[in-house]
Amino acid sequence: MSNEITCQQFFDGTDLHGPTRIVMANNGLIESLSNHAGACEFPVVSPGFVDVQMNGFDNVYVATASTDDLLRLDQTLLDRGTTSWLGTIVTAPLEKMSQSLSSLHQSFLSGHLQGFAGIHVEGPFLGAAPGAHPVQHIIACDLDWISQLVTSVRLVTVAPEQDDAIPAIRELRARNITVSLGHSRPTKTQFEDAVDAGASMVTHLFNGMSGVHHRDPGLAMWALTDNRISCGLIADGVHVQPDAIALAFKAAQSRICLVSDSVSWRTLTGPRSGVEIRNGAPRLADDTLAGSCTPLSECVQRVVRECGVSLESALSSATSIPADLAGLADVGRIRTGHKADLVALDSELSVLKAWRRLPS
Repeated sequence: MSNEITCQQFFDGTDLHGPTRIVMANNGLIESLSNHAGACEFPVVSPGFVDVQMNGFDNVYVATASTDDLLRLDQTLLDRGTTSWLGTIVTAPLEKMSQSLSSLHQSFLSGHLQGFAGIHVEGPFLGAAPGAHPVQHIIACDLDWISQLVTSVRLVTVAPEQDDAIPAIRELRARNITVSLGHSRPTKTQFEDAVDAGASMVTHLFNGMSGVHHRDPGLAMWALTDNRISCGLIADGVHVQPDAIALAFKAAQSRICLVSDSVSWRTLTGPRSGVEIRNGAPRLADDTLAGSCTPLSECVQRVVRECGVSLESALSSATSIPADLAGLADVGRIRTGHKADLVALDSELSVLKAWRRLPS
């Protein structure tokens, strides 16, 4: 038996529509979309959110998580409106990162994790803006290691000033892996060479990079003004000030990709590795920001309510734009015959319900 929902505003991943009736078939696909007259069940329905930078949440740390841990994370994210996500691992010794990748790849292949759409490798091939990444493990690009990455890797962050960055970017693109530039203070030439080699994104705009200055431009400036580059953006209210978020959307509206950059801030025995939440975000002991504790749904809500971003742009930045960047052709949009990954929001854009009906 089909299941139907109605909404006052319907976002299909590209355009915002008026009252709509959505019918979901038992096989997990959208059966039909049509105009609706009369009372509506939900104020807003959108594709489920797609988070390409998910390090963990609460007490689940992606890099060391078991399949059972990831199942708990997957359900936690679904409850908060995120229906697809890239498990993110960060800078560590290559051997340790290889172990994480192997374990995550096996969990990915298990078929038990409906929302786990692949892996984002953030480091260790970073540059002069390490942030919370351990500098002792930041190294030159290892082309042999890169050539052996598991097939579930969809996104890799590198710094264009790092040794062998250009051949690394070319190798990653040859493997159909998206390359993002981050934790970096490159020269303009290094940036342009990286983009020419195939980089198409920057990791968390403004954070972990050289910035926007009228006489001393840096990576953030070049990313905002280069139409070939999409910009990851953490809109948790801490990493980026609301006026800067508004500027980013005005400069690169169709190229903003909201990310949570959420981390695990709690384990069963207490804070992880000295990370604790202070002043609205997880921080190291020296107060360095170490990711966020904010779900992607709250980032969407914030950019609309506090930064003056249109609902259509905000929803695009959390659905179709990240899906396209990660090469996820079957999520991020609502079309007849597509997967019924949906989120319903109230008039304040808080999550009411999420559906993830992937075909079995």
